[in-house]
This record gives sequence, C-alpha cells and structure tokens, in this order.
Amino acid sequence: MVLIVIFVLFAALGGGAYYANASFSATYSPQQAVVNYLAAQQHGDVDAMLASANFTRGDGSYEQFFDKTGLTAMMTISQNREISDVKVVSTRQVDSATAVVVTSMTWAGAGVSFDYTVRKNLGDTHFLLYNSWKVDVPNTTILFSLPNQPGSVQLDGILLPSTSATYVQAIAGYHTLSMEKTPLYDAVSQTVNGTGAPSPVAFDGKLSASAIAAAAAAVKAGSVACNANKYDDCPNHTYHAPVKFNTIYYISMPGYSEIDYKTYVFKYSGDLTTGMKLTVEKDGGLLYATGSCAVTMTVSGYGAHTYKFKGTWSANLTWTGAAFTADVYPNCEDKKA
Repeated sequence: MVLIVIFVLFAALGGGAYYANASFSATYSPQQAVVNYLAAQQHGDVDAMLASANFTRGDGSYEQFFDKTGLTAMMTISQNREISDVKVVSTRQVDSATAVVVTSMTWAGAGVSFDYTVRKNLGDTHFLLYNSWKVDVPNTTILFSLPNQPGSVQLDGILLPSTSATYVQAIAGYHTLSMEKTPLYDAVSQTVNGTGAPSPVAFDGKLSASAIAAAAAAVKAGSVACNANKYDDCPNHTYHAPVKFNTIYYISMPGYSEIDYKTYVFKYSGDLTTGMKLTVEKDGGLLYATGSCAVTMTVSGYGAHTYKFKGTWSANLTWTGAAFTADVYPNCEDKKA
C-alpha cells in the first residue's frame, strides 16, 4: 500500500517529482548532515549537535567528556564556535548506510580538514523514503605531565576522576586543561588545540609565591632552633668559658689554629633563604630545601675579635595544613670567609 501511494503521488506530480526527489535526497544526505552539524556547532547549539552526531570514544575515556555535560562545557570555549568557510571536498560511499565526507573549514582562524564518517539513521525516516544521517565526530587525546604533589586536574571545568591520569580523551576541538590551586601551586590552565594531534601539556610545577614565602619563614625559624647544651655553635647564643684559674680556653675553627675566648657568639650574616632552592618530594606535604649561608663569630675576653665563615645548609620541610615546619641542618662554618 505504501509503494502504491508513493507511485500515485509521483505520477500525479509528474516532472515535479524528479525535482522533489532530488531536493529530498540533498536534504537528507551525508553531506548535508555534516554541514548541519557544523552549523549547529557554529551557533553553540548543543542539543542540535547531540541530535545529529555520534561522539566517538576510545578505550580509557570518561563518559562525562562526551555527553551533554562535556559538550556544553566545551562549547563555552569561544574557539569551538569559530567555524566558517565550510566546504564538502568529496564524498565516498562505503556502503548503503555509511559514507565518508571529506570537509574543509576555517576553525578559529586556521584551515583544517576532517574525514567525517556519516551513518544512516534507520530510526529516523522522512516521507517514508529518506533517512537522516548522523556524523561520527572524532575524539582527541590530550597528554599531560604533572609536578610532584599536583592539584586536581580539570578539563573544561570538569574534574578528572583519576588523580594519577597522564592523558584524557575528549571531543575533537579546543579544550582548557587546568590544575587546581594547592598549598604549593597556584591554579594554572592551558588552552589545548585538539582539532588535530595536540602537543603534550606540561605543568612545570613552579611553586607559588605564598608557598615560597611560607617555606622561607619555616627555614628561618628552624635555623635558630638549636640545643645549646648539645651543640657549641647555636646561633644567637652566648657561650662562656668555664672560670678556672690560670686556664685559657680556645675553640678551633676552619682557617684558624685556635681562637682564645672567654665568651663567643655566632650570628647569621644576611638572609640565609636568599637564593634557596626548593624541591617538591613525591610524598605529600614534604619539601627539601638547600641554600648558602654565612656567620660571624664574635669573641671577647682577650680583646674583641670577629671571625667570618661561610657554608651551606639543608632542610626538610613538612606542611602541617596551615604552615611549614622545618628541620634545618646548617653547616655555615664550613670554611673561612
């Protein structure tokens, strides 16, 4: 009955049927499906994009970067709407339900080309004869590297489920990859051009100014934390020679055979955190710090004398949740200055 109705209709239309058929064939064609999809993308019409496309995924991908949530987030990036000069270059029919449409366009100011696989949508028929087509939109893989103790990673504002991930798959296009703020790092983000094979993204692990200041404060506090009953070179502590008749006490220091004294005191010269180097350890909340230092030793009892020395220091820093604490190991009297 359907075929009879169609035959009668086309017979009634006569020559117009030929043109109607050509028009419908063009409207419901693989080529037009691609053009319609890109027009929807140009307008940021997420619902129309979802209705006319299949977003292909690879192994290890996350659904939220390919569903409406991910597509909506992706389309907030202006470059993804900057589509123009769309041209269908060629079409290759794979079989009755599959075609490959080679399409060129200008995307965010650059010329690109895609080979879109387009599939007949058998569940969507028009005028009994013409099926809609759906475009297979390719994916892109974004590789990235993180510093030790990184912040959480987001793609287009959506959190990656895995904290140990080194890549993420997404719909081909522009994306924003970001690492969240931590006690060690400022928040940082990079725009990734995923219209082709994107370059790997490296978060260099530059410490934030606040983290450096907190580490410096901890090192300064730790550098004067010293048990004068156990060590004979604690800074800012005045050491006294025992009172013993007819006895001269001395201390040996690098560059001097003996330094006679009745009292002596060491004091740091300058800021020992100037030029310090900080290394973020793999274990959470741990840093290692090194630097150079100088001290002045002031002696009294047989005339007032000063002696200058220099050396290095190292420290283990631990983040407590609000600040760093530092165990500092100074060797600031290593050699005569």
